[in-house]
Amino acid sequence: MSNKKSYYAFEDPRGTTIEFQATSLQQAMVIKKKRAQELGIPKEAFELTSIRKKPSQSA
Repeated sequence: MSNKKSYYAFEDPRGTTIEFQATSLQQAMVIKKKRAQELGIPKEAFELTSIRKKPSQSA
């Protein structure tokens, strides 16, 4: 299979969660930085909470 993406979930101490699909942890860190900037939250506040093959909730 060529689809090797996983879903990465990050959470900050206030309970803000961001989850997205990425091909590697390195790519996930870059996306996390962009999302954190969009939310106005320092990227260091977010901690990796899970990596899974399927999203945590169905769309």
